[in-house]
Amino acid sequence: MQKVGVGILGVGIYGQVHARTYKQDSRVELVRVWSRSEARARKAGEKFDCAWTTRVEDMLSDDRIQILSIATPDHAHADYAVAALKAGKHVLLEKPMAESTAECRAILAARDRSGRKLMVNYHNRWYPAFLAAREAIAAGRIGQPVCGNFVLSDTISWVEGNMTWAEHSGPEWFLMVHIADLAFWMLNDQPQEVFAMARHGLLASKGFPTRDLVKATMRMRQGAVVHFESSWVLSRNWRNPVNDMWLSVQGETGRIDVSADYESITVTADKYQTPFVLLNVTEEPPIQDFISCVLEDKPVPVSGEAGMLATQAVEAVVESYQTNRVVKLG
Repeated sequence: MQKVGVGILGVGIYGQVHARTYKQDSRVELVRVWSRSEARARKAGEKFDCAWTTRVEDMLSDDRIQILSIATPDHAHADYAVAALKAGKHVLLEKPMAESTAECRAILAARDRSGRKLMVNYHNRWYPAFLAAREAIAAGRIGQPVCGNFVLSDTISWVEGNMTWAEHSGPEWFLMVHIADLAFWMLNDQPQEVFAMARHGLLASKGFPTRDLVKATMRMRQGAVVHFESSWVLSRNWRNPVNDMWLSVQGETGRIDVSADYESITVTADKYQTPFVLLNVTEEPPIQDFISCVLEDKPVPVSGEAGMLATQAVEAVVESYQTNRVVKLG
């Protein structure tokens, strides 16, 4: 079988996850990688034994490339995604899909015109414990969801060492979109209104002009009230050197708790046993599944519409903390 050619825009931490996954998959060939930095592009090309370039046009015009992964910074997704779809590439787009609903709609329009596949890589949907939690909720094991708490924060040392473009993002765009998508998918629900607050100061004092912390409360269409918390100032001595991630969902007859740090899930209900789910690798499976969707012409597991929903929610979070008022979502 002829291999599918793939390319990658962006060779940072997650761009290299894509590269590693593609190199290990016998169905595809990593043709070329791109970075604005010649040094980074060359280093990645040598590391993954493929061509490299600093010209986006080289990626778009290369007929050997059928799948293009976009792993650029948060604010640099929309233009590249639209251009890639216009060039006839299938696109695997890192989160957030974009930083505005208008940009998401432009990407969806380009997808529809091109007839190509588009998937937003919300990889936490592949985390075994989160899958188990979703299945338990869908099966009614905790009854109708009443409320929830979703937390995802990064240590300040990780931010200091990696977020060179922090002024173009923030904990709401880099982190909260993850747990927003997770909550909407897990609860099979959508947000109706949101109130949010943000804190500034610590990161700004260290030369990172962005928010320290964002908290948001969303009322869902089916009635549950869900709290979200994301910060970039978690203690540098936290037990996990990168982040803290956990969630809880309280239902009318039970509760689900998942701690990503401990790689476990606790489900407490009247007639349900509590399982333990060991974490498997969650970075590679969504990329592999996207390849299968392209090869077998199947629907993608995380649609552009789902990606836009998370962007719409966080866009409303930003509007809420900027205006200090409740924002309703359509």
